[in-house]
Amino acid sequence: MSQSSVFSFRRMKQKRTAVLSRIRDIVLAPSFTPSSVTPIVNACTAALPAAEPSNILTQLNIEGHTALYWAIVNNRPRAVWAFNKFISCYSSVCTSDLRIACMITSNHAMSTQLNLGRRSEQIRLRGLLGCPPNGIQVHTCDELTNQFNVVLRIRMFQKRLRTATENKWYHEFVAGGRIWWLCFILLKPSNGLWSAEIGFWHSQPARLDAVLLIEAHSRKLGRATSPEALKIPSTLTGTKLLALAPW
Repeated sequence: MSQSSVFSFRRMKQKRTAVLSRIRDIVLAPSFTPSSVTPIVNACTAALPAAEPSNILTQLNIEGHTALYWAIVNNRPRAVWAFNKFISCYSSVCTSDLRIACMITSNHAMSTQLNLGRRSEQIRLRGLLGCPPNGIQVHTCDELTNQFNVVLRIRMFQKRLRTATENKWYHEFVAGGRIWWLCFILLKPSNGLWSAEIGFWHSQPARLDAVLLIEAHSRKLGRATSPEALKIPSTLTGTKLLALAPW
């Protein structure tokens, strides 16, 4: 290695260190100024080769986590989107880190916007079928008792279920400090029967006391009609499927 190459390597290393220090200040410093984020990030990325910003932002290089993780945990969405512009793709390690950040902050909206769900093949299938995206809304009812409502608007549900892999259709949402999944399954032999299962990804145990309310699609038959509803209470009593933790 020539002397000029050594100096070039050292200069680049110094630049990376300086950029990481500025990014660390953006996500951790108490004197955070939202309006300054974009100019600082743009200046930092301009000082590095094209691929370097993405590498720095997706590595676990700030207190064992990514910069995006700390931006989510410290509620700095402007920083999240300023960083996100310079990330080509998330590694599996980075994605896991971001899922944890959304989980501990119960930030379903951020998880959805960053497309952190685990069933990417369903997104591909939805596109092939021409299905519109699902609408999933999480509403906190009582933080102290960890009660929440989740509203799923699933369009073309039967078509999706019958064409999905293994006749399963999966939905994910973030609520109550956990990443939950709700899965609809077309049983075999079906005899017209479907199964609904619920659970969550790696997190603390929970006592599930839930009600699944299914409303039929409202159709106008000459006059306004109210959709019929199927109300299914799901508690831990007498079932192993929903026994996520003993009472």
